[in-house]
Amino acid sequence: MITAGTVFLGMAGMASLGMAMEKHHEQIWGGKRPAARRAWAFRSAGWLLLIIAAMLAVRLQGASMGLTLWAMEISLAAVCVGLVLSYAPRLLPWLTAAALLAAWMVH
Repeated sequence: MITAGTVFLGMAGMASLGMAMEKHHEQIWGGKRPAARRAWAFRSAGWLLLIIAAMLAVRLQGASMGLTLWAMEISLAAVCVGLVLSYAPRLLPWLTAAALLAAWMVH
């Protein structure tokens, strides 16, 4: 059973990791290179969100099934973030905020 909260947290985490990358950061923010602190903040937030999503999945489904579902859910999230980066990169920060809000509302 896929849980919406972990999918939304995974999407926000993958989006944060994408915004930390120089190429994607330039696509999203209009040609500006990310400052080292900003890239570090995006990277840290992304990993933290992915870890929280994993902990939530394990809590809801148990260790073996939870981690399996978490891996599937973050794969789905990575595909969604990749599609947004391909077609509408400037929407990614707004979709990240919406995913965090949706994850908070679901749980």
